[in-house]
Formats: sequence, structure tokens, C-alpha cells
Amino acid sequence: MNVVRHFAVATATAATLALAHQAAFAQEVTGKLGSPEATTTIDGRQLPPPDPRFEGEIREKASESTPWWPPRVVPPKGAPNVLLIMTDDQGFGAPSTFGGVIPTPTMDRIANAGLRYTNFHSTSLCSPTRAAIITGRNHHSVGFGVVNEIATGYPGYDSIIPIEKGTIGTILKENGYATSWFGKDHNTPSFQSSQAGPFGQWPNGMGFEYFYGFVGGDASQWQPNLFRNTTPIFPYLDNPGWNLETAMADEAIQYMKQLKELAPDKPFFIYYVPGATHAPHHPTPEWIKKISDMHLFDEGWNTVREKIFENQKRLGIMPENAQLTPWPKDLPEWNSLSFEEKKLFIRQADIYGAYLAYADHEIGRVIQAVDDLGELDNTLIIYIGGDNGASAEGMLNGTPNEFTTFNGVPVPVKDQFLWYPFWGSERTFPHFAAGWAWAMDTPFKWVKQVPSHFGGTAQGVVMSWPGHITDVGGIRRQFHHVIDIVPTILEATGITQPDTIDGIGQAPVEGVSMAYTWGKDDADAPSTHVTQYFEMLGNRAIYHDGWVAATTPVTLPWELSTATPPDVTTGYNWELYNVADDPTQASDLAAQHPEKLKELQDLFYVEAAKYNVLPLDNSTLARWNTPRPSLTAGRTEFTYRGVLSDVPAAAAPSTLNKGYTITAQVEIPEGGAEGMIVTHGGRFGGYGLFLSKGEFGVGRGKVVFLYNLLDLKRTAWEGPELEAGKHTIVFEFKPDEPGLGKGGTGVLSVDGKEVARNSLEHTTPITFPEDETFDVGLDTRTGVALVEYRYDVPFRFTGTIDRLDFALAPEVTAAK
Repeated sequence: MNVVRHFAVATATAATLALAHQAAFAQEVTGKLGSPEATTTIDGRQLPPPDPRFEGEIREKASESTPWWPPRVVPPKGAPNVLLIMTDDQGFGAPSTFGGVIPTPTMDRIANAGLRYTNFHSTSLCSPTRAAIITGRNHHSVGFGVVNEIATGYPGYDSIIPIEKGTIGTILKENGYATSWFGKDHNTPSFQSSQAGPFGQWPNGMGFEYFYGFVGGDASQWQPNLFRNTTPIFPYLDNPGWNLETAMADEAIQYMKQLKELAPDKPFFIYYVPGATHAPHHPTPEWIKKISDMHLFDEGWNTVREKIFENQKRLGIMPENAQLTPWPKDLPEWNSLSFEEKKLFIRQADIYGAYLAYADHEIGRVIQAVDDLGELDNTLIIYIGGDNGASAEGMLNGTPNEFTTFNGVPVPVKDQFLWYPFWGSERTFPHFAAGWAWAMDTPFKWVKQVPSHFGGTAQGVVMSWPGHITDVGGIRRQFHHVIDIVPTILEATGITQPDTIDGIGQAPVEGVSMAYTWGKDDADAPSTHVTQYFEMLGNRAIYHDGWVAATTPVTLPWELSTATPPDVTTGYNWELYNVADDPTQASDLAAQHPEKLKELQDLFYVEAAKYNVLPLDNSTLARWNTPRPSLTAGRTEFTYRGVLSDVPAAAAPSTLNKGYTITAQVEIPEGGAEGMIVTHGGRFGGYGLFLSKGEFGVGRGKVVFLYNLLDLKRTAWEGPELEAGKHTIVFEFKPDEPGLGKGGTGVLSVDGKEVARNSLEHTTPITFPEDETFDVGLDTRTGVALVEYRYDVPFRFTGTIDRLDFALAPEVTAAK
């Protein structure tokens, strides 16, 4: 007994010392320590915090002992909820809040309750900006020098966030916040996005306790590759009119309501990142009509751009001395277009405008729910208009299917009119013409993908926190970058950046807090973000103390191709701007100040070495099929048995640019069968091997292999109806020659007999739609067939798949 008592007393004494040390930092304890209701803040330097030692008393019998509960960890007193919102591919000049013609009353609401930031910058591309915003570090520092679809095996480009650079989700969660992520996840490496994991770089593994959204660069808003945490879900099936923009708002609202009912005192951190306005532009019919009836874009992109700039001057978004940058010679003037081109392009812009207005409305519902819960005064809201500039990835004429762009295939205007009546519906995956992207980035030059000029990086930001941001309705012109969001949140919440997470020492955040701009007298405070490099796809710039040195882009973002670019170091011209006096980068001063240009060029390479920017690489589409450490790396044979669904491309056998053989051993029941045996892709590109559904019982059970070339052309191989019993189906494809997207010959055989032979003039060179998957025994999301052989998903196979084999020949992307 004496030994037991001595141990208990010694333990209690050590625990008291440990808590005293902790309290020296946090000093916020509620209730009596050891009681069930006790809470404490932590110093936050070690995450998760060490378990406090037991401070009760242990004797032989419980009736003579004293229990002691560890206190629940809570954030510092007064720590606000945080609602971090960021749209996609929006463009600085698109929303009404920053002079645009598209109504964004929700963004206006936050601006009028807080501040507008007019000199805030992104990385110029999606997942790099998103990696920076959740870590507070530069995108190369956290492995996202490019989007993860074109990752390469270098520390700055491998799309893997290092464990020594933990996320704001992890920091806030371990300090007592409820953390969640709604919408786009473009930071899970594509080669880790399957059901086999690992899941450490999914939102749940990056500190976000709840995830509801899609994984990848884009997704249909009508039939997205949607997940709840790491489980795929299909709420749109048998649910006409369902759209992710609305569903996502519903989900976030319910999440907040539930949290505040169950844990009223627990603050939330919600990272809310809708797919809008990245392609596909998928608003509802009601919003399409509402915006189309306003005729916002009828006068064309040149006139719209002039109107936006006038609005920006009137609103004070741009100072009086700001100049509207010239229209580029590589894009057509509106007045040079034909009647048919204008009609199509206006339709494209109307759909885009409807999408932005619709997204802003749904964001408004989320903010109103915060207000209805009585939490608005205690919520820091940061609403960022886009993760980069407006996108020109629709190419010169736009496209009804964005994956034509990603495969380097332009769609002529006359062909696009086949989709004109359905633009924005589930029948399209649309993107507008490049001219609209340039206009949506008014008053700047260039667009998404281009980091050297503000058209690619300038984002309108609004921020409110009643009682703390006191210059209500004010404008701030200090230079800031997306890496500044994490330190801003940490300062607002009173939470320290940790020294360690899970025992791993943490590198410092690289951004600075923006909170110094919040007061009424802070409009002219000097920017504390003095230096910032920019680099994307070899194009680069450096900002330092009011000056910018920038390369002139050598490739056009609306002409994605596999052509060899110029030398990444010697093939670029450099420009120089004094952006303190010339905020739109209108006047190139390189010739007047060569010494300043040289100083900044040298500074760029200092920063590049510091932040993992090297080696520079200016290839684009050619990087898409770079070998990566996926589950399929080095494999040429694959075997499946039974049903398997929702496998992303990185974990599936790739049939692109190579010969392949698909062998299916199936058993057909009495009365025949129908359904999908195997498919990869869907309506906007891919293939399927299936037994036909037929019409009115006629033609059911025929063996069909269908190849869908980007929704532009479908080619079919048809075999006989299969009788009851076991059968072997083989489809073999051999390309005619090496190279991307080359044609070839396909042969369909059943039970050892050739039943169909056909040729493809072209095949898909780069990628099938990334929001579609590889499925065995059914077809999720959308079907590859359109009219002939049409079926309704999930089109389950009603026979039995005994075995399915893929044999892949070596890739033949280039003849050398």
C-alpha cells in the first residue's frame, strides 16, 4: 500500500509540474482540473500535445482512490470560427465586387462588412495555390510546383506535401477546432487517389476531420467523382436536377448546424472551395436564364473589358493613374468575328456568368447560415475570388468538352453548335473562348498558367470579422500572397505555429499575417510582404519592394500542345515594372533600368534555390504521362475478378499510346445477359466493353467494344449475342505507328473467333476525363455510349465475370 501511495503522489507531483509549465504558455483553464468538465488551452508547440499525467490518487480500492480526467483541449478564449472560401479560375475582373459585370452580392456583402484587397496574388495554377493556402508555404516548398497531374520526381514538383510542413487543418484541429473541407481537393497526389491509399495526403490525413468533395482538377457538377471522407458516394443517381454547388452548400450548412447543436462552444474551421468557375461550367437552368436575360456579354469582350475597367476606377479598385493594358495581338478583336462566332461566344460567356453568380449565391447561403446560427460576429470570413486568373484553356474558340483541350484538339465553331442548346447541361463539359479569359482578368495582361503577369495571379479578396476588422468597406492595396492566409488565421485565433507535429520538426511558415491591415488607420501601412517569387511551367517573375521583373511568356496558354518549347533559361525575354506606380504592369521599363532588372533577376535565382524551384521545366502536356510511383508503375499485366468500381486513372491499366489486349472470361445465365464488363471514361471520352441493352428486347446481349474519342467520334465493334454458358471475349488493339494519339486497328473476338475488325484514325493521346474512373462489372457516373448502344448507368453486368485480364504492350509515344 505504501508503495502504491508513493507512486501516486510522485505521479501527481510530476503532473502538476507539467501542467504548470504548460499553463505558463496557455494560462487558460476552465473548471477544476481533473473534473469531467475541465478544459485547457495548450502552448501548441508540440502537436498533438503530450498527454497530461494522471493527477489523481490510486489506492488498492477504487472507493479509497481519487479519479482524474485529462482536460479537454480548446482554442484560446475569443478564438473565432474561420470560414475560408476560395473559388476556382474566376479572374480578378469577373465579380461585381471588383468591377465586373457579373453580380456577386455575397462577395459584395463581405466587402461591405470588411475589407477588399486589390493586390493579393496566387501562384497562377490550381493545386499549387491550394497547397500554399493550406500550408502557409510557397508551392514549390510543399511539392506543388505544378498541378499534380503533371508531377515529376523532384522535391519541388512531386505533389507530396512534406511532413515537416503541416497544414492549417492539422494545427487548428489539435488546438481544439472542428475542421472540415468542402469541395475541390486538388492536393491528393493522383497516384495516391485510389481506394488502396495511402490516405495521409487526403483531406482527412491533412488535418481535416470531415471531407465532402471531389478529388482532382475538375469534375462534372452534375455527376461528380464525389467523396464523403474517403468513400465515393452517388447522390445524383435518380435525383434529377441535383447539382454539386447546391449540394455542397447544403452539406456545409448541416455540418455547422449539427456542430453548434452538439458542441456550441467549439469553433469551426471550414475550408470551402467549390468547383466554380473551373470548367466544366455547370450552372442550373434557372441561373442560365437569369444571367442570359441580363445580356451582360452581348457587346463582346473588348467592350466588356472597357466597362469593367471603368467600374474599377469608379469603385476605387484601381487608382486613378492605373492604365488598361492593351489587347493582345494573338487574340481576335470582337469586331473581327463572324455572326456565328459571336453567337457562340456570347452563349459561352452567359453560361460562365451564370456559373459564377450561382456559386456566389450558394456561398451566400452558407454565410447566411452562419448568421442564422448567431455566429457571424464571431467568424473570420476570408473569400478569395479564384485560385488563379481566368482560364484560357478553352482554346481560341472554346469547347463543349474541356478534355479536347487537354488532349490538344481544337473544336471548330461550326461543330460546337451541335451542343449549343445544351451548353452547361450534363451533356457538355464546357469552357469559354480565350478572349473571355483575358477580359475577366481586366485590367491586367495574361491569364491562368502565367505567373509573370498579374492576369495570372491577381485575385480579388474580401475579408470580414466584426469588431476586429474596423475599416468597414475599406480598400487595401498592400502586396500580399496566398501564403499569407495561414499566418493571418494563426494570428486571429491566437494559436502558435507548432515546433513539431507527430514528432517531426516543422519548417517555419513562409507567409506573413495580413492582420496589420485591419484597422481604420492602416490603409497606407507599408506592406510586410516585401519579396515574392513566381514560377510556373518555366515562366517566372520576382516581386521586390514595389518592383516586378518578369519573363515574357513564350507559349500561349490557349494553345496547349506537346511541341518542344524554347530553352528554359536562354529562351525568354525579361520585362521590368514599377508596380508601385504602375499597378497593371502597363509600362515595361527594362530598357530604361537594366541594372534594376539584373538585380531582380539575380534575386529570383536566390529565391528559387531557397524554395525548391529548380530544376526549371517549361514542358506542359508532354509532362502529363510522365511515369510516377503509382500502383501501376512498371506493370503490364492486370487481373480482376468480379466487380470493381471507382478506380482513378493512376491505379488503372493505361491503354493510351500503346497496344493492348483485354480478355474477359464471363458466364451468361439462362435468358441472356447485359451490362458493362469493363470501362474507363465516360460521355466525354473513354472506352467500354459490354453486352448491349438492346431496344424492346431486340438486340440484347450483343458483345460490343465502343471507343469514344472525346465525344467527337465514337467507333464500335459488334459481335453476336451470347447464349447461356461460359465465353471468352478478347479485344486487341495495335497502333499503326509510334506517337501520341496515333490510330490503329482493333479486333474483337469471341470464343477464339474474330467477329469484328475496325480502325481508329486517332486515339486519345493524353488523358481520359479525370473525373471518370475505371470500372469492372458496372459503369459509374456517365456512359461512353451516346445514341447507338445507349444505356443508363450503372448498367450492371447481369452475368458473371470469372476473370478479366489486361495485357499492355510498351508505350510508343515517340519514334526516335
